[in-house]
Amino acid sequence: MNKQSIIALSAIALLFAVATLFTSSCKKTHNGTSSADSGIIYFHLHTQIDDTTIGGNTDASDSNETGPGASPWYYIYDTHGPLIQLRVPQFFVSNIMLNNANGTMLTLNNVVLLKGLDSEDYYCCKVPVGTYTSAMFTVGLSSADNALAPTTQFVNDSVPYPFESGMWMGSTSMGYYGMIIKGLLDTTSGHTGNNPVTLNYQIPNSLTSANQVMLPTRGTGAYSSYPLYIVTKGSTVYVHILCDYGKLLSNLSNMTTENATDGMTLNVAVADTLASHIPDMFRYEQ
Repeated sequence: MNKQSIIALSAIALLFAVATLFTSSCKKTHNGTSSADSGIIYFHLHTQIDDTTIGGNTDASDSNETGPGASPWYYIYDTHGPLIQLRVPQFFVSNIMLNNANGTMLTLNNVVLLKGLDSEDYYCCKVPVGTYTSAMFTVGLSSADNALAPTTQFVNDSVPYPFESGMWMGSTSMGYYGMIIKGLLDTTSGHTGNNPVTLNYQIPNSLTSANQVMLPTRGTGAYSSYPLYIVTKGSTVYVHILCDYGKLLSNLSNMTTENATDGMTLNVAVADTLASHIPDMFRYEQ
């Protein structure tokens, strides 16, 4: 074999090795699950006020659009009021875990979501095929992500909505708000919506991340009619969760006076109350 042939064969071998390495790396996700034995998990997060699904989303018709011909006001206790209108309800979701029917727990590494009003579908990642019985997650961020400035992209979606900079508290030492709720409160006896009270709840990540949401096991007991999450090769599975702000805000004794907090210097007790009741606002939709 001449020298030119040897060089040509070596080049071909090198190209084959590089191509093989590239193909292999593309089959792995950030959770270490190969494409050949996995499916995709989405979180489908519905914005609600006291069992009434709301929001101006454009992905199907899960939420009732607000605007002309539709009332943007919703009762948070019962049909006697008070009424609330959400303008900016958003929070981080991280530390997502799925219970497997085989008794193991799957942690979705490097997955951070930012839930807004107008979006409901949030891509998580690829997970191994299997049967999953329940979901757990944290409202808020890990300490590492909380220390990242908003110029660093850490939200799982390539185009997060809304942008994480809206949650930024101003410095790496302070980090982010884990949840922000902005809106209006109608306290008029005739429910006219005139001269409403402004609501502005900004809850620091340090408070929200301390409260993990643990949803019940599906397919058993009171949830026997709830189907399990069965992930097959190439499948896409949605975890439908209701995010009910009415159930969260109803823990305040007087929203007219407890209408704002930054969790640091303004109405700290209000922030503590809301943060401690965050798990109350989540439940399965189906």
